Amino acid sequence: MPRPAATIALIRNSPQGLETWMMRRVVGMAFASGAVVFPGGRVDDADADEAIAWHGNTPEVLANRLGIEVSPARAVVTAAVRELFEEAGVLLTRPRPLGDVEPERRALETRNLRLSDWLAEKAYALDVSGIQPWARWVTPPTEPRRFDTWFFVVAMPSGVDARSASTEASSAGWIGVREALDLAERRELLVLPPTMVMLRGLLAAGTVDGVLAAASARSLEPVHPDVRYNEDGTILVRGGGEEVLVRS
Repeated sequence: MPRPAATIALIRNSPQGLETWMMRRVVGMAFASGAVVFPGGRVDDADADEAIAWHGNTPEVLANRLGIEVSPARAVVTAAVRELFEEAGVLLTRPRPLGDVEPERRALETRNLRLSDWLAEKAYALDVSGIQPWARWVTPPTEPRRFDTWFFVVAMPSGVDARSASTEASSAGWIGVREALDLAERRELLVLPPTMVMLRGLLAAGTVDGVLAAASARSLEPVHPDVRYNEDGTILVRGGGEEVLVRS
């Protein structure tokens, strides 16, 4: 069975156009080695902990939007917020933390600290008010590692800095959405098909407000991509109403 996972596109407006935070995964990793991705990862059992307080929306409302039960909805949204903190250093809470939280971020990343315990100690609630679901992709059965991945979007909060924080990333930073697509088309960046399709959608929306407005109307039916292996060594992936040609 595919493992549940969550990934989240952190976005902001710039004079050059819409930008998003992306990280290049360390070469040699078992999954998506060397690929440029949004912050994200698999859902942990602890992400469904009902002791984790939420601000700005309820698990029931988001479960209804996602079309799944409350417990898995709680888990995937919490996982998206947790991964954003672990990998980009951006913590979405109310109230916002005071002082340096890097020791706690590292402890969460290494699983030496439970998110629910830390939030309860500080009286923090996860701020899910700005998070919008975007898509859901399921890895094809032919792949050795399979994930049922929810894609989310969120605007970069004001007064907060993102940074390359994850041990799973060789580099990370802000990149223009159009630039990322152009580099991927020229094979200067390795971008997986679901990420490529999402980048196209972000570019079409144009701005942060446009992305958030578009997200509210998107279908969240699971995308089961069709994969075709061509004689020239390329791979054609169809899914989410898009085609992506993967070149070796």
